[in-house]
Amino acid sequence: MASRRPCCLLCGKSEENSVTGPLATKDGITAHQNCLLYASGIYCKDSPEYDDLFGFSVEDVKQEGKRGKKLRCHSCKHRGATAGCEVKRCTRSYHYPCAVHSNADFIENQSNGLFQLFCEQHRQKANGSAQNDGATNQGEGSKARQDVI
Repeated sequence: MASRRPCCLLCGKSEENSVTGPLATKDGITAHQNCLLYASGIYCKDSPEYDDLFGFSVEDVKQEGKRGKKLRCHSCKHRGATAGCEVKRCTRSYHYPCAVHSNADFIENQSNGLFQLFCEQHRQKANGSAQNDGATNQGEGSKARQDVI
């Protein structure tokens, strides 16, 4: 019998690709790097190590998975959407891979730990935010939250 590959707690997918980034497992919790970086409710507190969840604590990832179960993805309509639009009043949440496929815009500034997602409706805000804070608009990829009105 073939063994099942572990699935990401946040998006439910087991494959690793350029959208999701690599999978990591620690203490029975598995997650993709990009799903963690763009999840709205958690922050990387530690330096990433080889055998960890890219610097995210297992407890924080569990809590984010629990929070996500209450949120429905704007794209696929399934629960577990942990990546939310950065516009404060916007209620759109996604699984990270769904956000990429829905033409959301992403701002990534690794030196500042800034990873932001803007839904397709608020893409223009991403361009203004990137110009204002020196971040680059990567088209794929968000972590430190910034309130954008």
